[in-house]
Order: sequence, then structure tokens, then C-alpha cells
Amino acid sequence: MSIEVSGLNKTFGDFVALDDVNVSLPKGQLTALLGPSGGGKSTLLRIIAGLEKADSGSVTIEGVDATDLPAQKRNVGFVFQHYAVFKHMTVAKNVAFGLEIRKRPKDEIERRVAELLELVHLSQFAHRLPSQLSGGQRQRMALARALAVEPSVLLLDEPFGALDAKVRKELRDWLRRLHDDVHVTTVFVTHDQEEALEVADEIVVVDQGRVEQVGTPDQLYDEPANDFVMSFLGDVTHLGGLTLRPHDIELDATPRLAGGVEGTIARLVRIGFEVRVTVHTVDGDEVSVVVTRAHARSLGLAEGRTVWLTPAAGAAVVPRMVLAG
Repeated sequence: MSIEVSGLNKTFGDFVALDDVNVSLPKGQLTALLGPSGGGKSTLLRIIAGLEKADSGSVTIEGVDATDLPAQKRNVGFVFQHYAVFKHMTVAKNVAFGLEIRKRPKDEIERRVAELLELVHLSQFAHRLPSQLSGGQRQRMALARALAVEPSVLLLDEPFGALDAKVRKELRDWLRRLHDDVHVTTVFVTHDQEEALEVADEIVVVDQGRVEQVGTPDQLYDEPANDFVMSFLGDVTHLGGLTLRPHDIELDATPRLAGGVEGTIARLVRIGFEVRVTVHTVDGDEVSVVVTRAHARSLGLAEGRTVWLTPAAGAAVVPRMVLAG
């Protein structure tokens, strides 16, 4: 493992930011720390980076106990949400900064900067100031600067959070390709479920200072450990004592031999190829079901029609009794 976190605890006054956190982050992988705002994910990242100190517990990076090491001795690259660039320096000088303070030879610095600017597709902007770049370009520059010193671990704190949706989508695609090229162990914080599911090799779900589940995107989506994980990774609804996803419910216009829960369509909303159906069941549930437009038409769905609902084969389900507040 590249990073081992054991028994981390951190409080800010009466607020518990981390509560006995234990997690192993694999070498060479792209890992997402995913959770709601205030859940503890950024605090965990900052403790790994050495920017915060835990009240108790330990952090090991690449086999070295880094618990009491200052940030500059941990060989980690850190990228903030708001870039933290040097506004008076050119793009090339920003990227070179870490190498210069380490007093690397000038020719080595020039070569490394040129390589990195090509890697992040900013070669043509080497002599511009950060203010002359777009937000996405500034973030790519910040990533190049973090990679310049060849860190053993790259840490990203909500790296695309300040950007608009289209640029975020482009940058997360780019980050995935970049990681596949450089293979540096990377940990990034996000509260964007789609971002984590699309980009990460592994996801650590954090809530209220605790690790709720660790696994691949498929494992977390298909086999959630509890209701929080399931609901945080996508829309959920309730049917017959189960929590499940709206697209994991079979909707029929006639009852099946195996049964099903009877209900009445209260509302139909078409959004593109999807039709979102709200069904009031005889058990008193209000169930959300998602079907395709073609399926809705084939069944002749309409408000007021009686239908039968059944969990789909292989659906991810969590017993409703374990729902948190």
C-alpha cells in the first residue's frame, strides 16, 4: 500500500472531524475521498499532506512513518481548489518553482518544465501569466507544478470544484488520462458522485468523520454497505420494506404470477428518453420508478392507471429498517 492511515482522530473544539479512521490507499491507483460537505474528507487529505496534525493516530507514506514529518518532507504534491498560483510569475515559472527551491540544475529544470507543459497541453502558454489563462488551464498548470518535483503521492482537494460543469467534465476526463500516463498514486477529494464513479479506481466514502465503505465504483454502486452509501451514490426510492434505485424496479400493467406490489400512477414526467413515474402503492408508499419512453408507450402508461411493481433481478437493495434518520 502507498498510504496507510491508522486510528486517526481529529476534533475542532466540540466538532468531531475524524473518528477513528483506518484506511489503506493502494499504490499507483486513483482514489476518491467522497462524501458530503463537512464529512471529514478534506481534513483527512490535509492530515495525509501534513497541513493538519491529527489528535491521535498515524500516517505511513510509501513505508515511511510520516505522522510527525512536516509537509515539505513527505514528498507529496498538493493541488488546491483555487489553484494557489503565483500571479506575478509566468506559467513556466510557476511550474519550475518547486524545482528551483530545491536547487536543481537549470538545464534539468528547463527540460522538466517543457515535459510537463507538453503533458498538460500548455506548451504554447509557457510565457503567459496565470490571469491570461482560463480556469481549466490554470488548474492544469497547478497539476503540472505539483508533479514537477516527482512526488510519491499527488493529493487534490476538490480540484475542479470552482469550475463550471462543462469544464469539470473535460478536466476529469483529462485527469484520468493523465493518471494512466504518469501512474503516480493520486488521492482526490470530491462531493460529486458522478466524478468519483467516472474517474476513480477506488472510492472511500466518508461521512461524519467515519469511513462508511471502501471499494471500486462498481462495488459501491451494486453492493452498498448501508443506506447512506446507497443514497449518496444515486437516487433511491422505497418499495415494500426495501430501499432500491428507481431504475431497478420492474413496472407492469398486469400482475405477475410471482406477485408484485399494486399501485396507482400519480404522476408521469418525461425527460428526454426517460419517463419518471410516481406510483402510490396500496401499502402506502410513494415509489419513484424510471422507465424508458419506449417502455412507457408499450404499456400505455397514464396517470390514474393501476400498475404492479417488483424489484428487478440483481437489483442493489438495502433493508429499509437500516435507514438513518
